[in-house]
Amino acid sequence: MRPVADLSLAPLSEEDAPALFAFEVENRAWFETWVGPRPHTYWEVTSLAQVIRAQLVGDDAMFLIRRGDEILGRLNLTAREGGVAQLGYRVGERHVGQGVASAAVAQALECARKLGLWALEARVANDNPASRGVLEKNGFLETGQIEFAGHQMTLFRRDLD
Repeated sequence: MRPVADLSLAPLSEEDAPALFAFEVENRAWFETWVGPRPHTYWEVTSLAQVIRAQLVGDDAMFLIRRGDEILGRLNLTAREGGVAQLGYRVGERHVGQGVASAAVAQALECARKLGLWALEARVANDNPASRGVLEKNGFLETGQIEFAGHQMTLFRRDLD
C-alpha cells in the first residue's frame, strides 16, 4: 500500500478531460454499483469537456484526488449556500481501502475553510459502511436518515472550526 501523505486535491480544469475520461471509463462499472449510471453522452471525451466547463462556471469547487499525475478519485464541494456545502467523493476501485478517501476528505476540510465555509454536509448510502467510516474518521456526525433515488441514506454534517 502506498502512503496517502503524497496525495493532493487539484482543482478540476478543462485540460483534465482526457485523463478524467480514462479514469471514469476504467471505473465505470465500479462507480455504478454505488450511484446511478451517467447519461450516454457523458461517455464521450468531448461531452466530458463540456461538462467540466459547465461545472467550472458555478460556485461548486471540483477537485481531482491525485498522486503525481495519476487520478485516484474525485472530490466536490457543491450547492454552496449560507456557508454550507455538500461534500461528495469517489475513489477509483484500484485505490479503495488505502486511506485515499479519508486523506482527501481531511484535505477538503482545509479547502472548505479557505473558501469561507463553516460546515460541510454529506449523505452516504446505508449499504456503504466504508464511506460512513471516512466521514466519521474526519469528525462528521450523523444528523438523520432520508431516502434518495431509491436508497436509504444517512446524513452527516461537520462544523468547521
